[in-house]
Amino acid sequence: MPKKTKSTVEKEETTRLYTPHGDLTASSAPEIRITLKNLIAEGVRDLVIDMVNTRVIDSTGIGLLVATHNSLLRLNGKMAIINVSQDLLELLTAFRLDKHFSISGDPRLG
Repeated sequence: MPKKTKSTVEKEETTRLYTPHGDLTASSAPEIRITLKNLIAEGVRDLVIDMVNTRVIDSTGIGLLVATHNSLLRLNGKMAIINVSQDLLELLTAFRLDKHFSISGDPRLG
């Protein structure tokens, strides 16, 4: 059974700031996937994912980000990821995800 993942969603018209409070891994992905699908079903077209609390992303988490991006793209929406740690920034750019959606590092890291 997946563990409960804490997260925050801030609302503004068709834009949402979603902040998972933990890692994007196989254990947290099912709950996060439901939250993201619900946001899109509610009409969200511009999604910003704040990864200030995320330190680990596994292949399931990367798949979830790609699937969310693709769902929004089909609806003429877009996704951005902010406050990514340096390690995760390097991982996501190695997978060339920065070519598909905006990814920015955590400004507190210099």
